[in-house]
Amino acid sequence: MHIDSYFSLSNSTLENAEYVIFGIPYDATQSFKSGSRFAPNAIREASWNLESYSMYFDLDLGFPKIYDAGNINVDGGFNQILQRTSDFLSKTKAFPIAMGGEHTISYACVRDLRDICYLTFDAHLDLREEFDGGEFNHACIVRRIYEKYERGEIDRIVQIGVRSGTAEERDFARKKGIEVYYAWDILEGDIDWILRRLDNYDRIYLSLDMDVFDPAFAPGVSTPEPFGLNPIHFLKLIDELSDRIVGFDVVEVIPDNNKITQTLAAKLIAEVISAIASSI
Repeated sequence: MHIDSYFSLSNSTLENAEYVIFGIPYDATQSFKSGSRFAPNAIREASWNLESYSMYFDLDLGFPKIYDAGNINVDGGFNQILQRTSDFLSKTKAFPIAMGGEHTISYACVRDLRDICYLTFDAHLDLREEFDGGEFNHACIVRRIYEKYERGEIDRIVQIGVRSGTAEERDFARKKGIEVYYAWDILEGDIDWILRRLDNYDRIYLSLDMDVFDPAFAPGVSTPEPFGLNPIHFLKLIDELSDRIVGFDVVEVIPDNNKITQTLAAKLIAEVISAIASSI
């Protein structure tokens, strides 16, 4: 058995699982550092270094039923990946946890969801209409999900930790009612006021772009951006939101030689499961 074959906490079958972990190793459009296609297996490998006990949530992770379903086939075009992801998700009632891959894979995970708040932790606005000649690009993911909001399919888009983007993207967010909480809003104060703004949403889909964290904490990302969050900010937020989270993806990890970023990603997957399991 290779330790990158499955996530260390996997202890169930797909049929009985309460939480299903799967990879989407797709990174066709990354524009600075590529390599997130290697992240799912690197995160799996890193997970074996972690204890199966969450000290923060005081939870033994041997109790939740967790299954690692392996990776979605990413051969062919992005539309084929969308369909394969939809087919896979339609066959399980377990809480889905996707490991990217670039941030574009988040669209595959929420494409069929309705009546959710799409909550993304990201250094970047990702609101471009197109980038490098494509509409399905890591820099356009929130714009594509905004189109679901425009059609009335989802309730709201909220972005946390932003500190990079164009003037046009920022203006678009303001005009279209996308809620943006900048990194300095969080670093300079508490998070209670953000939590109060999220009180209105009963179903939250959570997307974590690892570049939301300062490069000191997550150096192995596609587009590192200074002045980022501390992972403890994320941990405190999910603690408060855990009973409303309906799905989770972690994206944009570029495995680094010191295994820092993939280890943090693995730890946060474990803590998201812990937060949800301890809230039931």
